Amino acid sequence: MNDTSMEVFEPMHVVETVDRSNSLLETSADNIMYLAERADKMITAMNKIMTAALKITSEHDWTLIGGKPYLQESGATKVARLFGISWTIGAPKIECDQDGYKTFTYKGRFEMNGQFIECEGSRSMKDDFFGGKSENRKSADEISERNVRQAAYTNCINNGIKRIVPGLRGIDVATLEYAGIDAKKISGYSFKAGSKGGNTGNPEESGFKCE
Repeated sequence: MNDTSMEVFEPMHVVETVDRSNSLLETSADNIMYLAERADKMITAMNKIMTAALKITSEHDWTLIGGKPYLQESGATKVARLFGISWTIGAPKIECDQDGYKTFTYKGRFEMNGQFIECEGSRSMKDDFFGGKSENRKSADEISERNVRQAAYTNCINNGIKRIVPGLRGIDVATLEYAGIDAKKISGYSFKAGSKGGNTGNPEESGFKCE
């Protein structure tokens, strides 16, 4: 018998090169479109939240300080009830200087729809609203400690609510009027040189301090 030789060939491995650049570009474009659409929805939702928050308040819930609207506790609690905001306020931190003037600081935790923030609010006996201008400031024993303490507590609540609800900070008069609030009916605070404060319908630029 004759030996028959058979040549065995190894199978060839073919490497296929795929140009994925177009695919990556398409994916990137899809992501950008998704983010843009999501951003538009978020802006719409935030505008609706702000509009609803403003509409639930009235002229009596606002005051003008230096010509700028400031939401008071009555309005802030209305907004809190509307959006189901809850909070926990701790005991105040009290600081006293060498002249006997005290500063009260409250810290609270505010929660809305599973999201939470921590916020502080403080007021001092040296604030113009309580003691007057520095050149004519009342002595520490002439100022009601209870009023300053309560103002700090209220300040903490106001700060927390306005920080957790988008759009409630930095409101101007035009925005209030667009929401149906008559700014002419809002009272305001004004401090003139040498005085201890006043309440006018058209507040001037003042030294009134708020957070």
